[in-house]
Amino acid sequence: MTKKRSKKKFLFIVVDGGDGAGKDTQARYIARYYIQKGYLVRIRSHPASDNFFGRFSKKALEEGGKKGHLKAAIFYTGDIIRSLIKYYRQKEGEVIVFSRYLLGVCYLPIPLVFAGYNLIAAILPTSKYFFFLDVNPQIAKKRISGRGQRGEMFETLPKLVKMQYKMKMVTKQKKWIEINGDEQPKYVWNQIKKTLSNLDSLS
Repeated sequence: MTKKRSKKKFLFIVVDGGDGAGKDTQARYIARYYIQKGYLVRIRSHPASDNFFGRFSKKALEEGGKKGHLKAAIFYTGDIIRSLIKYYRQKEGEVIVFSRYLLGVCYLPIPLVFAGYNLIAAILPTSKYFFFLDVNPQIAKKRISGRGQRGEMFETLPKLVKMQYKMKMVTKQKKWIEINGDEQPKYVWNQIKKTLSNLDSLS
């Protein structure tokens, strides 16, 4: 929070993509960028660890199997809705940044992806500030392996490949802003910053 509040309108920004895409890193860059401009910024990463839905979504992702898959989807949705209810405030001079959002529907089987996306997008807020970080699955796998954490069910190379395919399929049709996430974080951030500057100038 800063003392000086911007008079610009409320912004809702989403950074989404597959595992290992660098979503949280870029969400923090975005938050810092707008704080320096005088905005009050709220940032949420999903699944979040500060509530029941987020914790159980994460646990289900680590369990694996069809049952874990279903539980993860249900709790993830609850985590997103909770964040929207608690943190989404359309007030002047505020920015909310979500790391992970609608592309969670890509965890569904391909025949259900677009139906799920259209249903959720018709209910939940959307904006023109939606960024998709597209990362080569092999690069993503290397990043995930370097974390030294317990792996999730969708973090194997074959599933990362399949997830990238579904996300590109959705984001291309729904006109998300695609950013090449293969590069180093600062390079990726510079691409996002240029786009933010252009979008802000049109607002």
